[in-house]
Amino acid sequence: MSFIKNLIGGAKKPEANQQVAIEDVTHLESMPDTKPDTAAGADSLLAVSPEQILLNQRFSDKTSVLSVIAEKMLTLGLVSENYLPALVAREEKVSTYLINGVAIPHGVNEAKPLVLKTGVVIVQVPEGVVWNDNGDVAKLIVGIAAAGSEHLSLLQTLTTVVMDDALALELAQTTDPAAIISALGADLAAEHVCEDDFAVSAQALVIDEAGMHARPASLIAEHAEQFIGTEIRIRNGERTANAKSMASVLSMGAKKGDQLVVSAQGDAADDAVHSLCELIDAGLDGDDSENATATYSALAGLSGLDNPVGNRLLKGSAASPGIATAPAFVLASTSVEIDKDGTDPVDESRFLAAALEKAALQIDELQQKLQAKAPKEAAILKAQKQLLKDDTIVADSHKLVSHGSSAAWAWHQSVQRQIDSLSTVDDERIRARVADMVDIRDRVIAILQPSSATLAYPKSDFILLARDLTPSQTAGLEGLPIKGICTELGGPNSHMAILARALGIPAIVGLGADNLAGVTQKTPVVIDPQSSVLVIEPDAATLAQSAERLQTWQAIRKAQDACKHEPATTRDGRKIHVVCNIAKPQDAAGILDNGGEGAGLLRTEFLFEAASVEPTVAEQMDALKAIVTSLGSRQLVVRTADIGGDKPVSWMNMAHEDNPFLGVRGIRLSFKHEDMFRRQLEAIYRTAMWQWQESGECGLHIMFPMIAKMSEWQKARDIANDVRTQLGAPVLPLGIMIEVPSAVLIADHLAKEVDFFSVGSNDLTQYTLAMDRLHPELCCEADSYHPALLRMIEMTVKAADANGKWVGVCGNMAADPNIAALLVGLGVHELSVSPANVPSVKNIIRSVSFAKLQAKAQKALSLGSSEAVMALYQNHDDLL
Repeated sequence: MSFIKNLIGGAKKPEANQQVAIEDVTHLESMPDTKPDTAAGADSLLAVSPEQILLNQRFSDKTSVLSVIAEKMLTLGLVSENYLPALVAREEKVSTYLINGVAIPHGVNEAKPLVLKTGVVIVQVPEGVVWNDNGDVAKLIVGIAAAGSEHLSLLQTLTTVVMDDALALELAQTTDPAAIISALGADLAAEHVCEDDFAVSAQALVIDEAGMHARPASLIAEHAEQFIGTEIRIRNGERTANAKSMASVLSMGAKKGDQLVVSAQGDAADDAVHSLCELIDAGLDGDDSENATATYSALAGLSGLDNPVGNRLLKGSAASPGIATAPAFVLASTSVEIDKDGTDPVDESRFLAAALEKAALQIDELQQKLQAKAPKEAAILKAQKQLLKDDTIVADSHKLVSHGSSAAWAWHQSVQRQIDSLSTVDDERIRARVADMVDIRDRVIAILQPSSATLAYPKSDFILLARDLTPSQTAGLEGLPIKGICTELGGPNSHMAILARALGIPAIVGLGADNLAGVTQKTPVVIDPQSSVLVIEPDAATLAQSAERLQTWQAIRKAQDACKHEPATTRDGRKIHVVCNIAKPQDAAGILDNGGEGAGLLRTEFLFEAASVEPTVAEQMDALKAIVTSLGSRQLVVRTADIGGDKPVSWMNMAHEDNPFLGVRGIRLSFKHEDMFRRQLEAIYRTAMWQWQESGECGLHIMFPMIAKMSEWQKARDIANDVRTQLGAPVLPLGIMIEVPSAVLIADHLAKEVDFFSVGSNDLTQYTLAMDRLHPELCCEADSYHPALLRMIEMTVKAADANGKWVGVCGNMAADPNIAALLVGLGVHELSVSPANVPSVKNIIRSVSFAKLQAKAQKALSLGSSEAVMALYQNHDDLL
């Protein structure tokens, strides 16, 4: 889910817009719209010339047929560019085979802008070609490029023709193209008999934009077949169809707005009529699982509550989207009394060792529990496990034990010393490390003093209210009937917030110290992250409104999940690659599970931060191979170690810096430790060699962080090429992070030499605005809508486009669908987000046209404030 909003929010749309089928706002699987292009009415027959017919062809597979059809369409001027992907995408969704050896391949609706004029290409394959997994063999293939509705009359005639077995066979073998033209042009519709309705009947309205084309017809036939012993007819005016025959249903030529009569006779006549009418009325242009959300539009989004009313309203910061209503469960702060004096030092030392071992096992169990649903976030717990083995803390603890302290008191004191030291650093990122230390401190003490670890959560729905939550407390909520989280402390980028987003739990943070005082257990509350509001004891109207929003939220999530594996292509054909940011090998599985197309950023710091010594080349290769094994030849952008700043490494001799974010970090630190840098590059190139040997393909890219000067890029490139040459490794694309303003200002020069750019939006925002985005008092100010930041991204894209290079954006910025729409409008080619964000980002891209996104982005660039840009993207009527 996105960071602040799950989907683009905005003004409510007119009723007409709310009737758009779910498929039309996601992958638009239907044939193009049925509105006539010109004066040629919907009932006029489409002209077919001999030039459009290819006789006596031979093919070994369906794709070869589709390729010839696409090529012919381009030659005839029916389409503006290669139409093959559109034809293949349709077949992947549903087979276009009819009956009696006839198939009607056509493009997905996303490719409609490619169609210049409606037309067909007919391919005859006398020996046949297997068309689908059922083994159906097609001998006459009618490829359709549809810009309007002229093809419906041809389709109507064709489906009538193929009902005649002998005629279908004749057309599959004829050597005379005129015979095919004659058959398709014959007025066979007049011969169609209009049968009487059965006694049990009801009416249904066709609401699908593309009418009763192949997919809806197949769904109707499949559904009707369930009623054994029952005859079912569907009548459209004077044309009647057997509901159990896809071809017969197609022959009706039903269009949007047509009133159908569904009738039946037999054992289940009443049920059949009722069920089919309900199916048609709900819309058929989507998977069965999507019918319940057929009126959902991605551009409608989930809006906040309108003027909520309650006993108290508390304002905070949104941390995880959604909405919920439930009784409050207030997590009380506890103070643990720890016995200072130990018994025998040997025993206490043994107690401590056993507690550390048990704590490690608990973390393993918690991480495993979280792994399947949130692999990236589960890594937070793995990092905690390293703290249990921290040499300083463990040695200090045993020293105190040897002097007579209890194991619990010694551990508490040793960890607390580190907490006190880190707490003096004015940096929210470092304070996140403090939260981890508090977590492992309390975990070990709870093991040593079990009486201090008693907490029972409710067994029924609840919203958790707390002063703050540790990462493991948040992770431990998985599987509980929790509906939301509100905390007095914390920021939207705390580990708790990250985990809440990964678990899909609506959350608000930063309500203010002691603002939850007075809220008692089981008090009814509503959490609304879209408005960043916690409503305590809401009135009846607010409860009713929240129930309505919850239904919308559930529909949004269901719709996103149903089409997460579809490509992110705008309505006018602009393909945007949606890839993922990952931090370790275990994250790779989440990419494919959520519909990601590869990894746009692998943060390799995990290899260095968790180790007590520099990892060997072999150890680094093992980690990279594990990711490559999951992703195959898909893109994997490996960023070299971005150590420094908020990412210290214990085994490196890193001097204290008053301002580490302007100090030796990223590529600067790699140059300072060039041997380490070369070993990391060696691991990457050796992995590439291994992948080439294993599969003959390689998706690895190398990216250098914190490039501020041309000389830095050139030095990094030269070292990489030197390592590659020595190994005899394949050439890999080399790119840089655009996260320093100076890199943007020389992007026109850099673009001539690099292979790609990736905008590190988190750092570029803070360096551009001189504002730490994670600072508790500034996180709401350092926003991604600032016109200066947008202009920097536009400059980067222009420089890349001028030199034939691509630009990606990674970081929190790309995960907000509102901003994703803005980035696409600015011309960005790739968005790299957390795996959980992929469905929502893809959904919004598929819902709009690139041309309209561009126009809106240009408006944004003309504005002078973040507030103005944000307001511009709160309403999306201009994108419909």
